[in-house]
Amino acid sequence: MEEVALISLMAVLVLLSATCSIVLGKLKMPSLIGFLVAGIIIANTMVIDDDAHTVIEVFSNLGLILLMFSIGMEIDVHKLRSQGKYAIIVSAIQLPLMVLGGMLTGYLLGFNTLQSLCLGCIISGSSTAVVMAVLKSQGKLDKEDIESLILVIIIEDIGQVIMLSMLTPMLSGSGMSTDALIILIIKIAVFMVACFTIGLYIIPRIIDWCYKRANDELISLLCIGIAFLFALLANLMGLSVAIGAFLAGVFVSMAKPHHTVEGFVEPLKSVFMAMFFISVGMEVVIGTLADNIVPILVIFASFAIFKTVTVYLGVWVANGDSRKGLISAISLCAMGEFAFIIAKEALSEGVVDDSFYSSVIGAALVSMICLPFMSKYSDKLYDSLTAKMPKLLARFFAWMTRRRDGVHEALRTLSTETVKSFNKGLANVYVTTILAVIIEVAFFYAYDPLCKWLVPNFGGDDFTWRIVILVVNLIVLLYPLVRLVKSLRISLYILDAGKKKIEDNEHVKDKEDTYKFHETMSPLLLGASIDIVVVMLVPNGIDNMVHIYVSIVLLMVLTLSQYIIHKKGKTGPTPDIIEKEEEAPVQNE
Repeated sequence: MEEVALISLMAVLVLLSATCSIVLGKLKMPSLIGFLVAGIIIANTMVIDDDAHTVIEVFSNLGLILLMFSIGMEIDVHKLRSQGKYAIIVSAIQLPLMVLGGMLTGYLLGFNTLQSLCLGCIISGSSTAVVMAVLKSQGKLDKEDIESLILVIIIEDIGQVIMLSMLTPMLSGSGMSTDALIILIIKIAVFMVACFTIGLYIIPRIIDWCYKRANDELISLLCIGIAFLFALLANLMGLSVAIGAFLAGVFVSMAKPHHTVEGFVEPLKSVFMAMFFISVGMEVVIGTLADNIVPILVIFASFAIFKTVTVYLGVWVANGDSRKGLISAISLCAMGEFAFIIAKEALSEGVVDDSFYSSVIGAALVSMICLPFMSKYSDKLYDSLTAKMPKLLARFFAWMTRRRDGVHEALRTLSTETVKSFNKGLANVYVTTILAVIIEVAFFYAYDPLCKWLVPNFGGDDFTWRIVILVVNLIVLLYPLVRLVKSLRISLYILDAGKKKIEDNEHVKDKEDTYKFHETMSPLLLGASIDIVVVMLVPNGIDNMVHIYVSIVLLMVLTLSQYIIHKKGKTGPTPDIIEKEEEAPVQNE
C-alpha cells in the first residue's frame, strides 16, 4: 500500500472514530460505541479496497493484542486470593448459568448446538469500561461494592478466556480432519500447561531482574514484546492471539513494574483498540441489522434477564445485601469486549453467518445504550418488586433466606480451619462438576470422528468401537464423580457439626435426630450410579439396552469391590476435622 494511501486511511479511521466517540459521549455513551459506529459507517458508505482491508485487519489484530494484554494486567492475582472470595462465588454461580441461558436462547432462535454454545459464551461476560463509567456517574454503590463488581468482571474475563480456549478446537474442527483435530487439542493442552508453568514462575522474575538494570521505557518495551511473543505462540498452537496476549498480561501483572507498563501501554491501546472495534463494526451491514431486529431484541432481553437473575442469585448465596445485589446485577447488563472477540472468531471460522454476527453486535450495542437507564431505575425496581411480590412467593423467598442464614450461622460457630475445609469441599464439588460436564461434552463430540478414525486404522466395526468408547467414558467420568460425592459428604458433615454446636449453645433438649443420607452413602457406588445416568443421557448412537447391560456389569464389579472393602473395615471419609473441631476456637465474625 502506498504511503499517501496509508496516511489517508489512518486519518479517516482515527478522525471518524474520535468524532463518533465525542458525539456519542455527549449522550453519555462509552467511546466503545463510537468506534463500532465508525466501523458501521465506513462499511456502509465508503468503498474499501483489498489493500485497505488488509491494513485494517493488521491494525485490528494489534489492537486485540494490546486490549487483551491490558485486561490481563488488570488482574491482581494476590488480591484475588485475599479478597476475591465474594467475587468468585458470584462468578462461579452466574457464568455456567449464563452459558446455559445463552444456549437455550440459541435453540429458541433456531441455532445449532455449536452456535448456541458460542452465544452462551458471548453473553456470559460484562464490559469493564461501560460498567465502571455508569457506576461512577450514578453513585448508587460505594467504593467497596464497585471494587467487588470489578473483581466479578475480572473473573468473568478469566472464565471467557477459558471458554475461548475450549471453543477453539470446536470452531476449527468443523473444517478439519480427525487427525488434525486431535493434534490441535494436544497442542492446546501442552501450550496452556507450559504457559502457566513458565509464565507464573519465570516471566515475573525475568522482568523484575531486568527492572533493576533498565529504565521504565525499556522495561515497557520488553513487556510489550512478551505480549506479542505469547500471542505468536498461541497463534502457532491454533489458538486466538487474544489468549496469548491475555496470559502475558496476567504474568506481567505479577511483576513489580506492572503499573509503569500499564501507563506506557495505555496510549497505544487507545489507538489500536479503536482499530479493532472499527473492524468489528465494518462486518455489520445496516440492512442486516434491520432484518434481524427480532433476534437482536431476543438476545438482549435474554442477556439482561439471565445476567440479572444469575448475578443476584450469586450475591444472595454469598450472603450479600438484597438491594445492593439487584443494583449490582442490573449494573452488569452490558456485554463485554469478549462478546465481540468470540463472535468475530466464530465468524472467521465460518461457524456463524452474518445474520448471527449482526444480531450479537446489535444486542451488545443495545445493552450498552440501555445500561445507564436500567441502572438509574434499579433501586426503584427493587422497591416495586418487593412491594408487589405475591405473598406465596414472598414466603418462599423468606424461607429460603432463613435456610441460607442458618448455613452461615452454623459456619460462624466453627473454627477458621474448619470453615476453610468446608469452602474447599464446595470448591471441589464445583470444579469436579464442571470437569464432568467438560468430559461429557468432549465425548459427545468425539464419538463420530473417533469411530471414523478407528475403524479404518485398527479394524472392527462402528458398533464395537462405540462400545469401547462408552466403557472408556464410564471409566474416565467415574473418578471426578466419586471425588464430587466425597467432597459433598465432607461438607455436609462439617455443616452438621456447626448445627450441633448451635443446639449445644442454646441448650436444646430435644435435638433433631433424623436419618441423614450422607452419613451412610457410599461415594463409589453413588458416583458410579450418577456416572451411568449421565452417560446414558448423552447421545452416542448406541441403543439404551446396551447401556443397561454395560451398566449392570460395571455396578456388579463396583459392588463386589465395595463388599471387599467393607469386609476389611469401615469405609467412607472419617470426619477427623469434626473431632478436632470440638476443641477448636470459634472463628472471628
